[in-house]
Amino acid sequence: DLGPGTRPDVPGQGEHDPEPVGLGCVGNSEAFSGEHDPAQQNDGDAVVHPAECIRHRSPASRYHRLPMTEDGGFDALRVRSQARYNYRPIIAGQGISLLGDYVAIITIQLFVLDLTGSAADLGLTAAAETVPVLVFGLLAGVLLDRTVLRRTLIFADAARALAFALLALGIATGVERLWMVFGVAFIVGSMTVLFDSGLQALLPLTLTDDMLVTANSRLQLARTLAMVAGPALGGVLAAAAGFEVAFLFNAATFLASAIFLTMNRQITTRDAHARTPIFEAIAAGLRFLWNETRLRWATAGATAVNLVFAPLEALLVLFAQDRLGLDRGGTGLLFSAHAVIGAIGLAVAPQVARRVRLGHLYVVGMFLFGGGFVVVAFTREFWVAGLFGGIGLVGVGWLNVALFTLRQRLAPSEMLGRVITASR
Repeated sequence: DLGPGTRPDVPGQGEHDPEPVGLGCVGNSEAFSGEHDPAQQNDGDAVVHPAECIRHRSPASRYHRLPMTEDGGFDALRVRSQARYNYRPIIAGQGISLLGDYVAIITIQLFVLDLTGSAADLGLTAAAETVPVLVFGLLAGVLLDRTVLRRTLIFADAARALAFALLALGIATGVERLWMVFGVAFIVGSMTVLFDSGLQALLPLTLTDDMLVTANSRLQLARTLAMVAGPALGGVLAAAAGFEVAFLFNAATFLASAIFLTMNRQITTRDAHARTPIFEAIAAGLRFLWNETRLRWATAGATAVNLVFAPLEALLVLFAQDRLGLDRGGTGLLFSAHAVIGAIGLAVAPQVARRVRLGHLYVVGMFLFGGGFVVVAFTREFWVAGLFGGIGLVGVGWLNVALFTLRQRLAPSEMLGRVITASR
């Protein structure tokens, strides 16, 4: 189990000493206190600043070396300053982009219904966006491990922006066709697989280890808030200004995300490794995921939660109307209550993670999710369903924060993309 914001195998990172003073790392493995003896240092080793021992990711990985100053030491203050600078554009850019995502979800559905009125076409549109996850997921992991991550993410944002802009142009000129929607859905789905996994792989390269829990929590919080505001904004834009404006808005959010990404600079590098054939590389990622017991069980649990959570949103609509007797307005209010409570839970997730181990945060999240919705299933009271449904969402958020951070800390940097895509 990992302690609060620590790695058990990192020198000086014990449960009660998250940011040690007076300890350092020699080369890639030794810890020492006091003055460093050059005679004990192996050729090619470097003295790592104590604050930077936290860059270590897994027992099998090296400590990631940071740029050296002229006097041969590590400029830890500059590195931490850069990490803090990176944090703001990451959160801001993804907050804007996620809002656009949830605007697109409702506007694409409304547009297909307006264009053909067919529920089957709506299902085909959803399938076109989902298929890339199944077809390209593992291949995307290999690509992420072999390319410059920031450039890859900017390309994914630009491709999605272009796809929505072209769809908006087609609508504005009166040449919109259903195949255009399918094409846009496929492109967006493919680029989203690449972007979402790539962003998770980029965070450990641009933020210090102790910032990962907070960053993952804020990104989950941004997603929760976008789930509330995005569909409402999308409906208003489509009704008041037309679908072309709604799709242009979404294109603009992807461009904003790309611009914010250009502001980031890596504070560490990935370990170099020899390139292997694609399928061997995929197998290596899967093998690591299976052999790393903590990630294997965490991924299995998260997969089970996803299988339950995916249909749960649709079932909650039926539950609200049939069991609670709510109209559309009441159903919306119920979902808003869930989102508000879930947002509060994610807002305090970093504080909770400082006091408990990540493994414990994961388990607590599982219990909150399961327990919360079990209570919802047996109630006929609006306030009970609102409160405990929100607690269930808190559980999902905490589980995701713990899982994302565990992957970022345990997976070797050179195969983090493959591990992430294999455990989605």
